[in-house]
Amino acid sequence: MKLTSKALGLCAALLFSGSALAASSDQKTIINPDTLSDSSSSGYSQIVVVAPDTRMVYVAGQVGIDKDGSNTFEDQVDRTFENVIKALEAAGSSVEDTVKITVLVKGINQDRLDYVNKKRREIFGASPPASTLIPVPALATEIIEFEIDAVAVVPDKSSGD
Repeated sequence: MKLTSKALGLCAALLFSGSALAASSDQKTIINPDTLSDSSSSGYSQIVVVAPDTRMVYVAGQVGIDKDGSNTFEDQVDRTFENVIKALEAAGSSVEDTVKITVLVKGINQDRLDYVNKKRREIFGASPPASTLIPVPALATEIIEFEIDAVAVVPDKSSGD
């Protein structure tokens, strides 16, 4: 018996007793169990289950440096997310299809954390990926203060449901 990816996603959701199913698509199911902290205000999900036989894309760490312009933390965050979006689109994917991001922040403080959380909510909306935020003392060069890598599914354009 072959299960559809929707059926597999619902089965995964049922495995987590008391779970809140935030969003589901043919290729990914988001699960935020009541037994874990509410991550929705920070713009990420606790668990993302990917359907079997789904094509995946892995985006290398992206940064948002402008050699001729402003490189404030906020500018870097904005441009970095723009670069992630461009990379995902180049691979046939999108932010809606993102299942995991890793965020590296140099010089973390509450203002920076608040901005990153605001930006994650803005970019990912109702279907946020799982996310790990790592404070770091340095990145590749002195000017870089923010970096993101991403993992996403590539939608199956042939499925009609």
